[in-house]
Amino acid sequence: MMPPSVAGRLSVPFIVAALLFAAGCERRPEASPSPPSSPVVAKGPAMQVTVFAIKAVPGTSAIDPNLNEVRERLRKVLPNHGFELIATRSERLQPGETLTCDLGDGHVAETTYESADAGRVSFLCSFREDRSNDASDSTHVDAPENQLFFYERSLRDGSRVLIGVGAR
Repeated sequence: MMPPSVAGRLSVPFIVAALLFAAGCERRPEASPSPPSSPVVAKGPAMQVTVFAIKAVPGTSAIDPNLNEVRERLRKVLPNHGFELIATRSERLQPGETLTCDLGDGHVAETTYESADAGRVSFLCSFREDRSNDASDSTHVDAPENQLFFYERSLRDGSRVLIGVGAR
């Protein structure tokens, strides 16, 4: 595993390219609320899973210098917001393993790589607004391999967080 500072620098070009690609996409991966207790059969090859988070704050115009290349696209998605890249993590996972991304202020995004088959990858994406063990919001996502997807959550302070996930 790379130190966070090295992983963050290496991930920024990937994030910028992914945002440019994703901004033009209209279709979203299939998502459905998680059943309370659904057993998951983990299968598939190990994959490099990347998770990153961008905080969007209403009423400001500040933008993280790491996001300058996608400034205009972010402004189209959420006008009248400032943007800050708050976290990046990337690790090689086996099916059934989870990548936890601490977003600061008690917010945590967890991405469990469930399986991969026929060019599609299944994830369980969970978001918590505090460090409790209970996920406050979980979603199953089935997405094409090598395609980034986003989910968005509103925070109690009125800001939003855009969480990007991809696997290759």
